[in-house]
Amino acid sequence: MVSEAGRTTPDTQGGARTQPAAGVAGGGAASAAPAPSTLVDGALKRARAFHERGALDDAERGYGDVLQAEPEHAEALHLLGVLYFQRGRMDDADAALSRSVELSPSALALANHASVLVALGRREDALGQLDAALRINPGHPRSLLLRAGLLAELRRLEEALDVYDQLLKLVPTTVDVICGRAAVLRALNRPQDALDATERALRIDPRSFNAHRQRGDALRDLRRFVDALDAYGRALSIVPNSAEILLMQGLTLADLGHLDAALSSLNEAIAGKPDYVDAIYNSAVLLERLGRNDDALARCDRVLALNARHAAAMANKGNVLHQLERYEESLASYDASLEIAPASIETWCNRTQTLVELRKLPEALESCDRAIALDDRYKVAWFYRGRVLQRLHRYEEAIASLDRVLTLDAEHRPARFQRGNALRSLMKHDEALVEYDRVLEVDPNNIITHFTRAFVYLQAGDFERGWPEYEWRWKEEQVGTFKKHFAQPLWLGEECIKDKTILLHAEQGLGDTLQFCRYVKFVKARGARVVVEAQRPLKSMLENVEGVDQVVGQGDPLPPFDVHCPLLSLPLVFRTNLESMPSDVPYLRVDDERVAAWQTRLGTKTRPRIGIAWSGNPSHLDDHNRSIALDEILQGLSDSVEWISVQKNVRADEQQLLAASSVRDVSDAIRDFSDTAALMHCLDRIVTVDTSVAHLAGALGRPVWIMLPYLPDWRWLLGRDDSPWYPSARLFRQTKAGEWRDVLERVSAALLAIPMAAVPAPLST
Repeated sequence: MVSEAGRTTPDTQGGARTQPAAGVAGGGAASAAPAPSTLVDGALKRARAFHERGALDDAERGYGDVLQAEPEHAEALHLLGVLYFQRGRMDDADAALSRSVELSPSALALANHASVLVALGRREDALGQLDAALRINPGHPRSLLLRAGLLAELRRLEEALDVYDQLLKLVPTTVDVICGRAAVLRALNRPQDALDATERALRIDPRSFNAHRQRGDALRDLRRFVDALDAYGRALSIVPNSAEILLMQGLTLADLGHLDAALSSLNEAIAGKPDYVDAIYNSAVLLERLGRNDDALARCDRVLALNARHAAAMANKGNVLHQLERYEESLASYDASLEIAPASIETWCNRTQTLVELRKLPEALESCDRAIALDDRYKVAWFYRGRVLQRLHRYEEAIASLDRVLTLDAEHRPARFQRGNALRSLMKHDEALVEYDRVLEVDPNNIITHFTRAFVYLQAGDFERGWPEYEWRWKEEQVGTFKKHFAQPLWLGEECIKDKTILLHAEQGLGDTLQFCRYVKFVKARGARVVVEAQRPLKSMLENVEGVDQVVGQGDPLPPFDVHCPLLSLPLVFRTNLESMPSDVPYLRVDDERVAAWQTRLGTKTRPRIGIAWSGNPSHLDDHNRSIALDEILQGLSDSVEWISVQKNVRADEQQLLAASSVRDVSDAIRDFSDTAALMHCLDRIVTVDTSVAHLAGALGRPVWIMLPYLPDWRWLLGRDDSPWYPSARLFRQTKAGEWRDVLERVSAALLAIPMAAVPAPLST
């Protein structure tokens, strides 16, 4: 900030002050010759005395008396103009001072008129008056000071610096002039020179509040945050409870990562100055960073109540609403902010992320492009553009955008990582591994890169490298939340567990538990008692898995145990590869009575009955790739079969569409996975996307057709239409990323060949 460099309060003293005069004392720089009338001269003297005492009404009447007697009295007009300024009557002040300088121009009158013009927003006119003042007196300190401050305000910084240098030749020990010069040096991005200037000021006056404040700002520019805090502390010792310094202290504490202390400092500033918009706004930013989103939202609204056009507060409100997953409101806040500040590149980028969450990908791409149009070297915008293009399955273009990021910053690891992901999406797995390896060369502990590299290995069937790398999942942000912390040791197959109790625990999705519970019997064969902790909806299904001694629902008390192992680490324990993969199905059992109940509910079969599931958990990271919109599914359904929904949870925005379709919805009768399993035994085939339904059908040995995205999950491997995990499965893969039409057409054609089989007898429990 450079506004402190030149306050614009009119003065009648002619000195180089920056603080407002207490009154209008003295006449050392009178702008007119003495009045010929002794009466007028006495009246002016009395009016000035009233003015100096702050008796403005009496002073105004006195100046009026002088001007009634002598309307062209330049000094009375000058002083009356100053009085009008003090009362906020700027137009009257302008008129009086304009007439005064017409009659008898002086440097002081012209400088005071410039102050009035600045208050009226007429900065160029003010500069003109200051130039006129300096033609009369090139060394007039007040005119120089005002001119320096005004030039700084107009961002004519080099000119402002020249004027400050002129001033310091005249008044070399004036601390506020030195501080004004320091502010300009900071604006010129010369923080070290600014710091040197403030230290010069402090040698003159160690108790200068302004110098300590400017010193703190310069130190902060130099990222010497601890030293800046010391400077702000010294300023506060001189002017306790300064809201401005408390704000800067809070921002500096935030720079150091001390967010709670930073918030306390800002709250103290707000307590002393409840309408301090800058402090309220920055406290909202801190509250968002602290995860206190409701409080942050309230602070944003408080800012907007004080200033309805505060673009940054609107943008920050958008950030908070995004964190609260209120995406439509978030978008509205970003749009409102951009109407006021369309050049905010950060807001365009944040808006992009919200549009992605709303699945408005073309609009998200346009938002990125608007940001890039503002600054084509802004790497964040290019990175977001690459990410959006990935979501649009435009992988070659995504790579081009990510390459632009890497041109701007060769060490940008997220861009390098996403470049690998885009190559992987193009099925260029070897090239993708090269990119992941380049990330790990500079960041050997990069968690997401290790985790993703495991997917590439496993997808390619390289289990020897894949399973150990997959153990990095526990450090990954999302999967890591499933990690269980026990006092008992982790078992990965090395120690003997004979006569011990082992806890096998579920960790991620329902499908993962259904797929890997097949390993329980192998653990049991090691001589242990096996307790399985699983998601509650699966508890009844797992109780009859071979080798299980006890099933505990997640969240229920656990029995005593000696060692533990996550279910998805069991392939590592047993060194699973394509040759040794346990694929004997079924390994889940169905209850006879439930099957009979479903046969009764479904009634007489007149056509082949096909189960259908089109979407999985919407919070899954890859849900946008693996799930299909119901309206797209319905367009491709053959009417030669009877469709039965085997999907327990239907998304809210699809419920009406399902009810109006020919698909039979029986979700109200599905209580748990045991019901879904029994229903599957009444169907000729199950058609599903990659979700828990696919794993349940495969584990039951039921005929299941699985519709897969172009780049599927690692467990479905590559380039095959069967699954070594599930012999009863047939895989229908996209031939082009993001395109389901061809998949649905192939499924419909294959359905025509299905005979209407009798309902199979369930495996007895």
